[in-house]
Amino acid sequence: MKVICDAAVLIGLAKIDRLDLLRKLYGNIYIPWAVYQEVVVRGGKRPGVEETDRAKWIKKIKVKDRAAVNLLVSELGQGESEVLLLSKELKADLLILDDSRARAAAISAGFRIVGLAGLLLLAKKRDLIQSIKPLFEELIDKNFRLSQKIIQTILEEAGE
Repeated sequence: MKVICDAAVLIGLAKIDRLDLLRKLYGNIYIPWAVYQEVVVRGGKRPGVEETDRAKWIKKIKVKDRAAVNLLVSELGQGESEVLLLSKELKADLLILDDSRARAAAISAGFRIVGLAGLLLLAKKRDLIQSIKPLFEELIDKNFRLSQKIIQTILEEAGE
């Protein structure tokens, strides 16, 4: 399974020390070079920098179609644009995105998507975590933005 991940999800999982969930759920994941730059190079001392840089299961790939990136970047961020184009180039099975505009573009392009909240729900269903609610609380405490509606929906679906 080819899975492409955006920066926000990597950073969110790193903030709660659960980056391992990506590996446990999907094995290897791919990130475009712009996401690597955002998380690692410009990340300073933020969560996820060292973990993302060291993880051999996170494959960093440069997008080939630079002209297409330049066209999309005005609508989406650099990382989101590269996630979409890398997904097309690699014929990805799943995109892990939280940005609403990038999610809408991915859906209209026919990609399957999941966000951080959905990823936590899947982790619970596969018995990788016991409860989602404390992780949501920790994310919120660490200034990760999550919609209250999404939180409520996921908690209801998880039976919490």
